[in-house]
Amino acid sequence: MTAGKSIALALGLAAVLGAGAPASAGGHGCRGEEVSCYKKVRLPDVYQNVERPVMLRPATKRVVHVPPVVGTRLEREVVAPGRAHAVHVPPVYSTIVRRELVQPGTVSYRVTPPVVETVHETVVVHPGSTRWVTYHDRYGQTIRCPKKSPPVTRTIARDVVVDPGQRVPVFTPPIYADVPRTVLVRPAGVRHVYQPPVTRFVERPVVLRPAQRHVVVEPPVYGVARHAVKVRSGGYAWRPIRAHH
Repeated sequence: MTAGKSIALALGLAAVLGAGAPASAGGHGCRGEEVSCYKKVRLPDVYQNVERPVMLRPATKRVVHVPPVVGTRLEREVVAPGRAHAVHVPPVYSTIVRRELVQPGTVSYRVTPPVVETVHETVVVHPGSTRWVTYHDRYGQTIRCPKKSPPVTRTIARDVVVDPGQRVPVFTPPIYADVPRTVLVRPAGVRHVYQPPVTRFVERPVVLRPAQRHVVVEPPVYGVARHAVKVRSGGYAWRPIRAHH
């Protein structure tokens, strides 16, 4: 219930009580009859809460220091620099097997004796001849006839050279053998070798963001102050009470 409604109700009640008060007072109180009785009461003062803005804190300025942001970064650091040096490479030898001539071929000669055969042949010792032979036949006639005398031959033996002696060459083939030989595969030399530098990774601090300084303006802070204000002063009123028989 609001303060205005409370005031209106109290005034109406006071008017009713004021109108009936003399009749009640002129009687014999609240006894004997069925009538309404009222009691005079004190009405309090009426207050109302009033709000108004109040500055709790005025505007201020303050300096804010922001520290630098520092991180780490990996950097390559040379521990030992690179260098080049000469390396002497020894010669490389290998053993191979070669077929070599141990003894060359030769030519010798041998003499073969002559081949002699004995040949028998007939030799005419006296050649044949023809002679005239005269004789008488049985009739006494003289007849003359040629008469051949065969040749006189004789078989003699003689040596005939069938194959005269020869000088025959005799070839002796060469003799080969597998002989191990040491051969140079690669001569000695100098090789230049580069040794790279020796490095390592180290962590170094690095400023990611430098220190900063800026002014922060803080606005004023306002609040609401509440206090009671008297709207109406209190008074008196009549409150109905229950009658006693």
